[in-house]
Amino acid sequence: MKIWPECIPCIIKMSLDVIRTSIDDEVQIKRFLREILTFKPLRGENYAITSPEITRDVWLKIRDFSGLEDPLKDKKEEQNRRALKLYSEVKGLIQRSDDPVLDTLKLAILGNSLDAMGDIQGFLIEEISKLINHSWIDLGAVEELRRKIGETRKIIFLGDNCGEIVFDKLFIETLKNLYDVEVIYITRTIPVLNDALLQDALMVGMNEVSTVMENGIHDPLPGTFLSMVSEEVRDLVNDSNLVISKGLGNFDTLSEDETLRGKISFLLRGKCYPSCTAHRVPFGGLIIHHF
Repeated sequence: MKIWPECIPCIIKMSLDVIRTSIDDEVQIKRFLREILTFKPLRGENYAITSPEITRDVWLKIRDFSGLEDPLKDKKEEQNRRALKLYSEVKGLIQRSDDPVLDTLKLAILGNSLDAMGDIQGFLIEEISKLINHSWIDLGAVEELRRKIGETRKIIFLGDNCGEIVFDKLFIETLKNLYDVEVIYITRTIPVLNDALLQDALMVGMNEVSTVMENGIHDPLPGTFLSMVSEEVRDLVNDSNLVISKGLGNFDTLSEDETLRGKISFLLRGKCYPSCTAHRVPFGGLIIHHF
């Protein structure tokens, strides 16, 4: 999906939020802003581009100004730690569920929101249970995903952010308990935003339920283009009949690839006007898009 006008202020705000975690020199911050505003997409002069491609170019500027390859490294580790603190309790909740696939699927898509709940005390599980029960999802799309999972022996799973990867792990663990299926979990290779890297996946124990590997893209791209991944990952995707893709960045990039039609299912949350409008879901809705 190409950018919408709403993507422009969103990317600019993200850029400023990140650069302020790295430097506190207001003159440098203003110079950084002037430089990224020379990018035509951020001036509304090029809409024939995806949001991850713009973010990649902005991220390279952030690295130049901050001198850091991974400005959000500490934040990502904290997101993983906070999500891991929830893991045992949430797993207990799932073990009592009447439909563990549906509930862990919802949790995997809700992952970012659950990470933000890390400081809730006392009624944590009750709050998570409410989120599971009250979040909108297309049950027809859920049944289609179950059918696809039941007909495959190998799933290629494209991960997204830190924190939520803990709930990806719980979803994958549930699938492996119920289906005869192998899962290959793919992370980013180069740090960008709070996207999960190989070490993040290993930190949360993803290797206990899947084979973990990097995508092989050597740009800070918060998305996936098959033309850029490693030959090994490209072969796995081409040979698989089911790819599960997490997050808006992966959707923006991979939904442009017609070679994936019929084999990829996108999981993401409607968190902005473009994503909600494109998928016809309410704000906060859980999206399963079978491409």
